[in-house]
Amino acid sequence: MNSANVESLIKGAIDMHVHSSPDVVPRLMSDIELARSAKEAGMSGVLIKCHQTPTAARAALAMEAVGGGISVFGGLVLNNSVGGLNPAAVETEIKLGAKEVWMPTISAANFASYHKGSHYPSIEVTDQTGRLKPEVHDILDCIAASDVILGTGHLSAQECELLAMAAFERGVKKILVTHPEFEAVRMPIEMQQRLARKGVFFERCFYATNSPQKLPPQEVAEHIKAVGADTTVLSTDFGQVFNRPPVEGLKEFIATMMQYGICDDEIEIMIKKNPRLLLNIV
Repeated sequence: MNSANVESLIKGAIDMHVHSSPDVVPRLMSDIELARSAKEAGMSGVLIKCHQTPTAARAALAMEAVGGGISVFGGLVLNNSVGGLNPAAVETEIKLGAKEVWMPTISAANFASYHKGSHYPSIEVTDQTGRLKPEVHDILDCIAASDVILGTGHLSAQECELLAMAAFERGVKKILVTHPEFEAVRMPIEMQQRLARKGVFFERCFYATNSPQKLPPQEVAEHIKAVGADTTVLSTDFGQVFNRPPVEGLKEFIATMMQYGICDDEIEIMIKKNPRLLLNIV
């Protein structure tokens, strides 16, 4: 693999899913260290995600600390630590500059069901009739009004589709399925293709191949070919102490996808064009 080509491709890239500290889980680097490393690599931006706390204010401080030259974004995950399906928290975080609002991740009932014996309390997004709860609709209205990204979190594939359809009906324009290959989600290709035709995006994360799941990276490349680069975002979901630094992870992800037949132009779309579109960067 041409390492010079990878170094060229990462210039201007945006990693939309990175975990940094402060966090209640040990992380490899701080928000500021992450921003500096991305800036040094010539990337355009990173989006900080935390399962426990909002990150928009953290992102603003990190960007100020590194003195410009890199955009740092944040968002809100609707887990129990922020009140779960909490429209007030969504409205507040969007005012602070959040670019993405995720449905529950570690608190999602689907995630708890997959990980038998999980100590995390469960959050259901649907009621006993299988319909989305009223507070979910309120959250979708907040997202639609602000034109930020709706992330699907760790919901089941079926819940993701139900959510996406309701989101479109309520005027949400940017829907990003969070790591559809992740073991607790495992969205079927047919469903991805169906949603892609409606304008849904898919965030394919390198973490799935570098975690206990051990997803074959060739499978990620096959999904890109089947669903399309035009609706795909490549992110690392890195920041764990057992993984490489996020910037190095993104470089490896790029190289690996190229190894399995993803061309330079498709890489550019997935790490630059699509993130910029979702983040409203002109």
